[in-house]
Amino acid sequence: MKSFRSCVQQNRDGLWKKKFPKLNIILICIAIIFNIYSNGGFCVFVPWAMAVQIICFFNIITFTWFEDTRFWQLNALVCGISTGVFFYWIVFMGWAVILFAAPVWFILLLLWRNVAHPIRKYVRAWYFAGITLCVILTVVSTLLFSSAAQKVQMGEYDAKNPMTERILGMHFRYHTRICPYDGWRPPLHDPAMIVGMRLTGDKDPLEGIPLKSRVRLYHKVYPSRPLKARCACSIESMQNGYFEDELWEGIE
Repeated sequence: MKSFRSCVQQNRDGLWKKKFPKLNIILICIAIIFNIYSNGGFCVFVPWAMAVQIICFFNIITFTWFEDTRFWQLNALVCGISTGVFFYWIVFMGWAVILFAAPVWFILLLLWRNVAHPIRKYVRAWYFAGITLCVILTVVSTLLFSSAAQKVQMGEYDAKNPMTERILGMHFRYHTRICPYDGWRPPLHDPAMIVGMRLTGDKDPLEGIPLKSRVRLYHKVYPSRPLKARCACSIESMQNGYFEDELWEGIE
């Protein structure tokens, strides 16, 4: 006969591997719907950030399936990265997280399984290695933003530097903070730029320059790149406010 302890363990493992993945799928779907139709905090991630976000969504759904396989080190590492990403959600969304607390739940779930009750000896080490990678990315993003911002302020525009492009595209291509729907707002979201900006004083390197002049400057440095993003990042009935704004007249 199975011992009481083994029965409890079996039932708990079944809960982790069957119930929580389904719950997390539901929460992710609600979070996406909430982001699109109610708040729109992130709007459209730039490609690298979108790829990371998809990996984190996959991880929070499947991490209990891989924790006892030969991929457990990679699984714990990605769990740490996911924790950093969901923490970024909380920092960026601010008060809006109160309306939907999915990232808080995801973080608690990952901490519980990887720190409080890991099933292998070195899970914690791999998990914190993932968090360390997030910290390293934060430091690198801050340094890159700071360097690019200083050059932009001196009138030096390195067209090959991705962070320079982000800075010049602020407020008409890239948003820098959460903006409730108002019919017109920059649609693209780059966490590296936002982290760098927040950790260097949360100041716009081109502060005081009119938006029209910013658009002209961007077009001068990047003549072959589109000024407008394909998504208006607003409710459908107000999208023309972005696409047909007089801001673009005489430049495109």
